[in-house]
Amino acid sequence: MHHHHELLLITNKVKRFPSLPVSTVRFAARLKYNMHTFSTLPVEIVYRIMDHQNELTLFCSMQNISRRLNQILSTYERYRTLTTLDLGDNRLDAEGAQHIADALRTNTTLTTLNLSWNGIGAEGAKHIADALGTNATLTTLKLCRNGIGAEGAQHIADALRANTTLTTLDIGYNEIGDEVAQRIADALRRNASINMA
Repeated sequence: MHHHHELLLITNKVKRFPSLPVSTVRFAARLKYNMHTFSTLPVEIVYRIMDHQNELTLFCSMQNISRRLNQILSTYERYRTLTTLDLGDNRLDAEGAQHIADALRTNTTLTTLNLSWNGIGAEGAKHIADALGTNATLTTLKLCRNGIGAEGAQHIADALRANTTLTTLDIGYNEIGDEVAQRIADALRRNASINMA
């Protein structure tokens, strides 16, 4: 009950999802521990439960709970067609970025992710970069105004050595410096040419 109470106390609403408290990303992560029973329900009931979840919860908490739930999710229309997630200006910070990154590792639907204005910092950028090492679907990533600095940008640059699908990256207003920016630009140029080949 504590978690629900905590959610009710938070009055600061997330902009893109008006009914969603800021702590939803953390709540979504906790939710995973309580969902093994949920994944044994008949598929029609699971679909009905999913109908009541917002996109962020679908993305962050429904996958990798059990093999069966993954199978149900892969046939669920709203998840199958979830290609864009706009989480701009939601105060996600580094911890929130980690939960997003965990989902991003195995997600195969999302092509555009906006994490601008979230203060994820260098640590959050590292989480996202780690996920880019295995994600092969995301083509557009927006990370502007996150205070990731040269260190965070270097993590992204390193990830782009392995990732060949990301072709559009917005990392403006992060004070990353010319050198790292050049490395990222070179990597993205290489990705674009690979994608067109």
